[in-house]
Amino acid sequence: MGADVMASLAHAYASQQLVFEPRQFFYNIHWRAHTYHAGATLTAHHGNGSDFAGFSSLLACPDPKRIDIRASVRSVPQQWLVRTYLERAAIHVYAVLDVSSSLFFQSAAAPSASNMRQQLTEFVASLAWSATRQGDAFGLRAANDTAQASLLRVPSVQPGTAQQVAQQLADYWQQALVHGQQQGQGASAMPAAIESIGAQRALVFLISDFYWPAALLQQTLKAAQPHDVVPVVLRDRAAMQDLPAFGWARLRDMETGAERSWMLRRGLHQRIQAHAEQQQQALNRQLVNAGTRAPLWLAPDWRAEAVSRHLMETMA
Repeated sequence: MGADVMASLAHAYASQQLVFEPRQFFYNIHWRAHTYHAGATLTAHHGNGSDFAGFSSLLACPDPKRIDIRASVRSVPQQWLVRTYLERAAIHVYAVLDVSSSLFFQSAAAPSASNMRQQLTEFVASLAWSATRQGDAFGLRAANDTAQASLLRVPSVQPGTAQQVAQQLADYWQQALVHGQQQGQGASAMPAAIESIGAQRALVFLISDFYWPAALLQQTLKAAQPHDVVPVVLRDRAAMQDLPAFGWARLRDMETGAERSWMLRRGLHQRIQAHAEQQQQALNRQLVNAGTRAPLWLAPDWRAEAVSRHLMETMA
């Protein structure tokens, strides 16, 4: 494909993103926040919150406004008791993106249709919107065979984060298409991208098509063990459904560049579909056995309500 055509596609894609509006979904966690920035998640810190934690002596917690007369009368030995409460704080929510070459797959049958890059952009910007609306700090990491510094964001609770993330991703896809970076890139730097988050427990959305070697998947999941991980799987159905019904097809791996010819026919179509289903089941098992939440298989027409339901039902 010529440079002029690539530039035209990149400009058209960037233009689509300018009208994007984020969608809000909801999540929850079972663990305690460890930060001191005000938010919605329960902590282990005693303070001026509204979640009752127990009683303490007035000498240990000198706050006469919280004296509990009934508890003080029942205490043995008798002493003044005050109610204590737990504070609520923000957590760090990260999106860790696989931006390898397979994300640039585009169906020849429907070249203008929504692709995985647009789907990823919409989801990540909506995640940023949802996190900051809930009072949490949103951060971003991305990698292919190298960490992508242009997509690095430190955790922030500032308004406008979602719109900035959407524009940041749109600019990244545009530059990648213009400079021909849509081929030959794997995802070998994903473990390092997760490690760069640090050891403090965070809610991590690991977003990829997960067409990874087994060793890379194991390394990435090992690096993610300190965190509460939500795998988000992107798959373009056109890669399986838009194959010619019959005839020779030339197939190319977008990450390695390897090519091979297949003689397509009905039996092979059935085998390809069966293999895809087996791979989905195997990936689900690998992820859950590694300690992640059940993966979210993100549909092209995903709805915020469905994402909220999945996140609430799979709270780790």
